[in-house]
Amino acid sequence: MLQKEFGRFYRAVSDILFRLNPMELDGTHNTGDYDPEVDALLLRIREVNHPGALQELLFEVFLTNFGEENCGSRERYGPAASEIWKAYERHRGPAHTG
Repeated sequence: MLQKEFGRFYRAVSDILFRLNPMELDGTHNTGDYDPEVDALLLRIREVNHPGALQELLFEVFLTNFGEENCGSRERYGPAASEIWKAYERHRGPAHTG
């Protein structure tokens, strides 16, 4: 359902998480290992209005799904949040930027 709603943006987020691999999962091809996290993030992405808030949301998603002992620090999610934010701005279009 979310893949249909968000289209290319969904795939972009999945690809960003796969490439940056914050949980250091094994894999040479993106087979959707992070799709549960993408789903959780996209369900709430409209709540955030700047990259720092997106980083916090991303951290919360990984904390919930992987647990405190596995997810690392908030800072670990900064690079992914930055790239996802840029993709989100492109997805929303020029009327929402700035």
